[in-house]
Order: sequence, then structure tokens, then C-alpha cells
Amino acid sequence: MDNWEVAAALERMAGLLALKGENSYKIKAYSQAARQIIRLPEPLADLITEERLEELPGIGQALSAKIKELVDTGRSSFLERLEEEISPELLTLLSIPGVGYKTAGKLVQQLKLESLEQLEQAAQRGELEKLPGMGAVLQQNVLEFFRKRGGEPEGFHRGVALPLAEQLHAYLEQLPFVLCSSLAGEVRRGTETAAEVIIAAVLQEQPPEALAKLLLEIPGISSLEHTGEGFYLETLVGMPVRVMLYSAVEYPTRLVWLTGSPEHWEQLQEYAARLGFQLDRDALVKMGAWAALETEADLYRTLGLQFIPPELREGRGEIDAAAAGKLPCLVELSQIRGDLHLHSNWSDGHATIEEMRAAAGLRGYQYIAITDHSPSLKIAGGLSPERLDRQGELIRRLRQDDGCYIFTGAEVDIHSDGTLDLPDEILDELELVIASVHSNFRQSRSEMTARICRAMEHPAVDVIGHPTGRLLGSRGAYQVDVERLIEKAAETGTILEINASPQRLDLSEKYLGLARRKGVRLLVNTDAHSTATMADMVYGVTVARRGWLEPEDLLNTLSLAQLQEALLQKRRRKG
Repeated sequence: MDNWEVAAALERMAGLLALKGENSYKIKAYSQAARQIIRLPEPLADLITEERLEELPGIGQALSAKIKELVDTGRSSFLERLEEEISPELLTLLSIPGVGYKTAGKLVQQLKLESLEQLEQAAQRGELEKLPGMGAVLQQNVLEFFRKRGGEPEGFHRGVALPLAEQLHAYLEQLPFVLCSSLAGEVRRGTETAAEVIIAAVLQEQPPEALAKLLLEIPGISSLEHTGEGFYLETLVGMPVRVMLYSAVEYPTRLVWLTGSPEHWEQLQEYAARLGFQLDRDALVKMGAWAALETEADLYRTLGLQFIPPELREGRGEIDAAAAGKLPCLVELSQIRGDLHLHSNWSDGHATIEEMRAAAGLRGYQYIAITDHSPSLKIAGGLSPERLDRQGELIRRLRQDDGCYIFTGAEVDIHSDGTLDLPDEILDELELVIASVHSNFRQSRSEMTARICRAMEHPAVDVIGHPTGRLLGSRGAYQVDVERLIEKAAETGTILEINASPQRLDLSEKYLGLARRKGVRLLVNTDAHSTATMADMVYGVTVARRGWLEPEDLLNTLSLAQLQEALLQKRRRKG
């Protein structure tokens, strides 16, 4: 099994252990092991072969045995047992604002929950605010969550969904009897979470049973069921997969139907009808004649539309824009010229500054910023002013060599009152200051908003990192007025981050249009703690694309000289 699969399985174990009410140390051990593994620059299998697995911090004999079972067999008897004891459906609790592992465990244990429906009913009866340590705010958050959720199934963050989809798609593509195939559904659209992986395919003169046999041989596939249109697969990481099989004739329209949201498909049908076409899942028809379509691009072209990128197929005005020839030229991953939120082994990163710089060079970046944590985040090895000064000296020496430019920087904690975790004289010397919230998440909406707004007023603060603090699948966002943060960013010239970590994707896509209209500058950063997780940039770029952003909307599409000038102008404005 690949590193991401093992990490996803360990994340799932941590969540289920929390729901069981296990002690926080055990839960943390699994969560941290997942984080360690996803940051590894080499395959886990190599560490196991070389007997180096237990050299990783926090991985002892018990965890090591579970990891080896995953890598060697593609299964986990421990995870299977946990899923029998606790309904995986309840992992959805970890998406509720203000709910982390500890609170989720208390809710399940104190209310004896076996389903999400029971939690919703308990909230409606007012039981949550009566529980010790919960309160009216949590009850309101739960009620609001269910109101917005609308019965949607559990979602998996893109760090699980996309690698799983790409792995299976790559497997199908190399089979000689698969004529063509494509990702579809939420994963292809790039939504923050996805309930399932969908792959559409066309087979050439081969019975579906032959494909079924091969799919069952893939590590991590636990079962397969035949459906009317293909196969339904269950996976070790818990995310279901549908492989849909079609004829070459119906494939283009089926792919559009499977990929777009229900709103996009309905609006596309209405638009086609106005032009005298009938659009259904199998074909595009006019006056009894089927339109000759080989690709989904042919479908949009036949309707006189620009090709609509999958990320925009949400029914939010994209069809009218395509009809008018006014779709945005969405930013591409290849246009990103640098990453301005990186952690090294000076704090809680896994690589040296030299290694991070070399990895950036391989990605074709012109610049990076090393933004290790500030002193108060002791658990992450936050840098004292003295250590930060020594790090700056090293960076300036490294800049004497040719290669990727390194900005001196720091990710500075925003204290509960909005003050910063480093003195002004230190902040003023840094080329890039990211201010972030890492503590006291239970402040009220007004308190948290005022806290971050005060930090924005500081003349040395360049960027607000991961503005809502959420961790998809393990911690809901803290209460904050994001619209007010955007207004304050516009007033102060502060940059807002789109954090590309697949568990964050924060700032969320839904706020990007407002930020752009307000003139707020944006950055896509990975918050990488290793050379491996620098690859997360793809997730952040997808968020930007779903927010209709073009290259000029992101600061890190600028050249080094242009970026330096933009940062200088921003500081002059704030100063």
C-alpha cells in the first residue's frame, strides 16, 4: 500500500478511537503517525524492509505491527474491528464547527449515539447544552450543521479522495481492453470533500467479469459488487468507489452527467432545450437525429458553449458565462512560481532548509519562504527570537548561491487578544510574516473575529494563514465572521491564504469571489512540513479554480521581482 493509504487508514483509526472514548494519548499517537507517514519522502515499504520504521518518532512496536499489516496485506484487522464497534457514519461529527476528537467522543459516549440521526434528534430536544462542558453554542452549531447538510453522506477530504481516484484510474488506463476512462463526480469537480469516487469507462470486446477479477486484486479493495451499470467497490480507507461502464456512443453525455452537479446538468438540459435539442444521459438529440459526439468537449461545442472546466460545473452561472464567451482563464498549477508557507526541521518540519529549497527547485519555483513557528507553539518547536535570528543568517548565506530565492519569515501565533507572538523589532526584520490562530479555538464569533482583525492591523503582518482553522475530517472551523475578515483584509492590504493542505483547504472556495471583488490579494500555500507535502499545491490550485480565480488573482504567480515589489508596497501601505 502507498503511504497515503496507510496514513488515511491511521486517520480513520484515530477518529474511531476518539468516538469510542479512548484516552487522548492513544488517539494522538495514531493521528501523529498518520501525519508522520504522509510527510515521508520515501515509501513506507523501504523503511520496513530496512527495519527503520520504529525510528519514526512516536511509532513503537504496537503501531509498527499495524502499519506492517497494512503495507503487507492491504488490510487491517484492527480497523475492521473498530468499524464493527463504532459506526463509521459518526465520523461525520468531526465536520461540525467546534467539534474535535475530544468533543466528538463525549457526544457519542454521553448520548450513546449509534447514528447521526440520534445526534440531530438530541440537539432538537435541547439535550446537548445540558451535557457537561458542551453548552448552547455547540448545540446551535450541531443544529446548523444538520440544517445545511441536508442528509448528504460522509465526505472524505481530497488527500484521500484524489489519490484513491487517481490510483484506480491509472490502473484502468493501463489495461489493454479499456478504450477510455475518466474520473467523474465530486472528485473530478474538485470539491473539498467527496462521498465516493466515480470512474467512467468504455471496454473493448471484453466481458465486465474480466475487469471485476482484476479490480479485486488491487490492494486496499475489500469487496466488489456488480451493479446495473458497473461495479461498486468498498475500500480499506472507507471510501466507496463506483466504476461505471458505458458504450462509446453514450460515454460523452454520461461523463458530463456524472461529473457536473445536479444543478449544472439540469441547467444544461434547459439550455439545450432552448436550442431545440433534447439532452439526456445517453445522447444529445435534435429532430430525431443523434449528435455525433466523441468527447464531452463535443457536447459543449455542439451547444455553442465554451468548454466548461469540471471545477466550474456547479450551476452557479457557468453556462451563461460559457454562452457569452466569458468564462475565466483559470489558474493552472504550472503557473505557480513559489510557495510562501513552509516549515523546516528548525521547528516541526521533517526536512532541512537546504532540502526544502532543492525540492522547490525541482518544481521550477523561483522562490519559497521558510515560515517556522513562533515561540508559544512549544509543541511544534517554535523558534525563540535568538533561534529565528540564527535561521535568518543561514538563509542569507544560502541566498549567495544560485537557485531558488528564500524569503526569511515566520508563522506567528495570534494570541487570544490579537497581539502577536514575536516582538516588533523581530517582525520588522522578516521579509514575510504569516499570522495564524493555533490556540483557544472556543472564543465566540465576535471575539475570534476581533482577534484576527487586530492582527491584520499590525504593520508587519503580511498574510493571515488558514483563516478558519478547520481540519477536514478531524476538527470543524472555529467561529469567525469570514466576510468581516475579508473586509478588514481589503482595508489593511493584508493577504489571505488559501492553505493547500488537503485537510485545510482554507480559505474555502466559497469566499474567493467576495475576496476578489473586494480587491483582497490571495496566495496559495502548502503549509508543507516536508518535501513530500510540497506536492499539496495541486489541492490549493483546485480550490482557486473552483473559486473562478485567474493567474493574476494570486500573488505567487508573480515573478520574484514582481512579488518583492508587491510585498514592499503592501508594507509601505500598512506602515
